[in-house]
Order: sequence, then C-alpha cells, then structure tokens
Amino acid sequence: MRRPGPTALFIYALGITVLAFAARNIYQGLVVGVPNAVVGIALGYRRARWVVALFFIGLIGIFIDALLFSNTGSPLLTTPIVVVRLGALESFAAVSLRLAAIMGGTLVFVSLVSPRELIDALESELRLPKEVAFSIAVGVRMLRVLERDAREVQFTRLQRGLRRYPVTPGDLRSFLYPLLSLGVERARWIGIAAELRGFALRRSMRRTPRVGLPEALAYAALATEAMLVALLS
Repeated sequence: MRRPGPTALFIYALGITVLAFAARNIYQGLVVGVPNAVVGIALGYRRARWVVALFFIGLIGIFIDALLFSNTGSPLLTTPIVVVRLGALESFAAVSLRLAAIMGGTLVFVSLVSPRELIDALESELRLPKEVAFSIAVGVRMLRVLERDAREVQFTRLQRGLRRYPVTPGDLRSFLYPLLSLGVERARWIGIAAELRGFALRRSMRRTPRVGLPEALAYAALATEAMLVALLS
C-alpha cells in the first residue's frame, strides 16, 4: 500500500499539534502523545535523530521547571536536596506528553514527505500562497542540513579541545552562534537563487487533493484521537 499523500499528512500533523494543546489532563496526553511518539520515532529516527535527542534532553529542563513551579500536593519522594510532590510529577507528565505528540506528528510528516512534494501539495491542493509553501518546504529541508552543520560544529569543538556537547551557557553560545550564522547566510543565498530562477514569476497549478485508502486511514486516525480527547475531557 502506498503512503498517504502530502496533504493528508500535513493535515494530520497539524491536527495532532492542535490536539496536543487541547489536551488538559494526563489521559488525553497519553492518547495523543504515546502513539504518535512511538510511530514518529520509528519512522524518523534515522532522518532526524537529533530531534529525538533534543526531546529527551528537554525532558530534563521540563522536570526542573516542574520542581520549581508546580511542586505541590502530597510528597512522593524525599531526598536531602528536594522533595518531589504529586503536582510536579503531574505537570511534568502533561507537558512531556504534549511535546511527545508534537514531535511524533512532525516526525511522521517529515519522514514521509519530501520538500518538493510538500511545495506542490501546499500550492496545488491546499491553495496556500507560493511564498508560504516555499518557506515551509525550505524549513523542512533544512532539518537535515542543520543536523549536518551541528555535527561539523561538534567536530570543530573537539579539534579546539572543547566539549562535544554544550553544558555551560558559554558552551551553548559557542555552539549555537555558528549554527545561526550558517542558517542566516544559507537563507540569504536560497532566496537569491530562487529569484534568479524566476520564483516570483512562477504560477501555481490547482488540483483536487487525492483521496484514497491511505488518506482515509490518516484522517480516521486523527478523528479517532480527537474523539478520545473529547471523551476524556
């Protein structure tokens, strides 16, 4: 069976993001977060493994934030440094599941859709302005390029005797600054190249979105999750 079309996958990823923000309790978060995170990681680990790594690193910050701002209720774990209470655990689970859903939906979309297919579907089927479609497609394409740039920055840091991964604020600055500089420079030349190839004069073709069994399954999965979120509210 063929994979769903770009339009169906785009609507699915967008719908999962909306459901993630609509989820207000842990049960709703489990319905949206767990299946999408499992499927997304299984499909997108090879192409965007750094996204998965950043998600798990971000869980540390989420837990610290929960301890600082939501550590209320009955105590669950007492240590010499801090007492972990029920409110902190509930807040950590809710935010983590929300991020897991968004990450999973994004990985499913990025893994199954190429930038060229995305531009074509956004312009021709969803009728978005070509400037918006082009910007979204470039952003998706840049995920792989950003991963390659990050590896090069890590290698350069090792050659200079620095840590491979940023730990302190100074490390973070020295790691992010080259990435941002490369991104800005690359975006400038992408825009120049697009205009030199006549992007402003190109006209978009219009067509009806393709609907078959794969698209119906994607829409059915989204509708099922939306129904469960509504029932568990």
